[in-house]
Amino acid sequence: MMRKPLLLMFTFVLSLTAGAQDVKVKAELDSSDIYIGDQALYTVTVNQPRGIHLFMPVYGDTLMENIEIISQQAVDSSYDDSGDLVLKKKYTITSFDTGYYQIPPFYLEYETGSGKKRFYSDYVPLMVSRVGISLPDSTDVIFDILGPEKVRYGAAEILPWVMVAIVLLITGWLVYRYMRGRAGQKNEDMQSMPEEPIHIITFRELDKLEKKKLWQAGRVKEYYSRLTDILRYYIWIRFRVRALEMTSDEILSALADEEIEKGELIPLKKVLQNADLSKFARYAPGAEMNMAAMDHARHFVKQTYIIKSADDEADDNIIEEEGKEGGNE
Repeated sequence: MMRKPLLLMFTFVLSLTAGAQDVKVKAELDSSDIYIGDQALYTVTVNQPRGIHLFMPVYGDTLMENIEIISQQAVDSSYDDSGDLVLKKKYTITSFDTGYYQIPPFYLEYETGSGKKRFYSDYVPLMVSRVGISLPDSTDVIFDILGPEKVRYGAAEILPWVMVAIVLLITGWLVYRYMRGRAGQKNEDMQSMPEEPIHIITFRELDKLEKKKLWQAGRVKEYYSRLTDILRYYIWIRFRVRALEMTSDEILSALADEEIEKGELIPLKKVLQNADLSKFARYAPGAEMNMAAMDHARHFVKQTYIIKSADDEADDNIIEEEGKEGGNE
């Protein structure tokens, strides 16, 4: 009677053991040769009979040394045509170290009455190579550093510089036209001779300036600027010296060549010096000096005009006498 239960139990254990022998584990890669930093799909497939509970290992961040796990999917289960259970587990892996690797076998455990039993897959080879740096089997060769590549410029980079160049060209052309117009206008003004004698025009302008009382109102710079402009124009018309374009020293030097006595240039020199000090330095002439500047200007015009008038009158007298003598004959 005792033999029948023992026979049944022994038959059950044998059936479990026989079922466990039918477990198959397979591990494979979708690519066994990758470049450094590339990814590969590591898939584990388990075929097992129903009714067997297998324990699968849990991996963290690494599958093995230098082989990192980027992500892993949940176990997918299905049944094949024979009714066996099919389990699939997928891992996305990568490596940042070149070399040839043998991924260890993937295993599953099965609890038996006498202890644990494991089922293993085969080793899976993986080759990790560099990208375009060295040829195979030439890791000890030292290569030259690649030079910088030439950057191709597109329209977006070139267009702003073209616009700047166009603006600069237009600006330069406009400045040239403006300066040329000013120069032409100045030459026309200088070449045009007044209808009245220049000394009459000069004395009239000096009177107008004096009546404005500019320096009395604190407008000293404007007073001297207008005063010197009147004298410069007089010098240009009277002596044909381009005083409008000259500095004070250049004017005095040019008039010295006109055989003007030195004493007649002293009043003009004082006016020009005071004007330069008032315009270009922190200098405020006093009331007496401002009034004296007008007197000096009138004195200079009067002295230089008298010389010119005396010469003209002498020439006129000679012409008149020659005309009378010719008539008497």
